[in-house]
Amino acid sequence: MQFHFAFKHMDTSPALQAYAEEKLLDRIEKFVTKPIAATVTFSVLKNLYTVHCHLEAGDGFSIDVEQSCDDMHTSMDVVADKLTTQLRKHKEKLKDHKAPRRVIPLIDPEARAAEAVDAADILKYEQGRRRAGAR
Repeated sequence: MQFHFAFKHMDTSPALQAYAEEKLLDRIEKFVTKPIAATVTFSVLKNLYTVHCHLEAGDGFSIDVEQSCDDMHTSMDVVADKLTTQLRKHKEKLKDHKAPRRVIPLIDPEARAAEAVDAADILKYEQGRRRAGAR
């Protein structure tokens, strides 16, 4: 997992980078099987601290989350919560789209041998198969 940090209109802060990486890493690895990169941008505009996170995953999706607050750490906490919510939704969508399991009934070989097969049934089956193949 690669993290890229960008700071706009403020000085670089290793403590803030470590805090963001700690907050995001556990949450991302919990929901994403193949995380590739996360880009976190910290910016300041007057008294408003903004955190923007862009996550790209190897599963073929990307998520953008942004939050502005009066404190940078609060913004980072809210971004982590929003990211968790979106990752959970994405994972649930993947789970819901799986095909239902089909149960194949097992036929007792003795019961199968006891069934009488009529030649007329075989002819009807072959005629139906030919008609279906002609379509």
